[in-house]
Amino acid sequence: MAMISAGARTLNPFLRKRQPTFLSQRAALRRGPVHVAASIAVAHQYGYVIASTAFTAAVLQWQAIRVAIARRKYNVAYPKMYAEGEGEEAQIFNCTQRSHQNTLETAPAMLVMTCMLGLVYPVSAAILNAVWSVGRIFYATGYSTGDPSKRMTGAGISGLSYLGCIIATLVVGLRTALAA
Repeated sequence: MAMISAGARTLNPFLRKRQPTFLSQRAALRRGPVHVAASIAVAHQYGYVIASTAFTAAVLQWQAIRVAIARRKYNVAYPKMYAEGEGEEAQIFNCTQRSHQNTLETAPAMLVMTCMLGLVYPVSAAILNAVWSVGRIFYATGYSTGDPSKRMTGAGISGLSYLGCIIATLVVGLRTALAA
């Protein structure tokens, strides 16, 4: 469990301590600059969260490299996002590009939720993120065959992990908010 502290005051969401109100903070700011050193203590298992986010970054880079290789192979010059035409080569490139683009559409939210959830449940957050990343590998390899239906295994794996992370992060957020 993460505990955030500002000076000597511990801001643990699960302890029922009275926290300063917004108005008292504003009043303090009107009196002059306030310098508060804040720190955060996380469980040593948070290292798994860090490792899983590095794994996700590696998956994103691997997908980008696959798109660059396909771009060269199928002669799709920058700045075109997709290949034009209805041929098999255009289909394969477009599916490869789309698999990477779709992963980029959901990666920011997944990474933010992983980092937030990991403050309370680091191992669960890391597992959800790692499973999501592995699902994105299956998604990309299936989709880049040129047959969009082959992406469904990866979509299922990553989609369930994404949904699990959304629900877990929502529950932790509500518990934290209502604990005060």
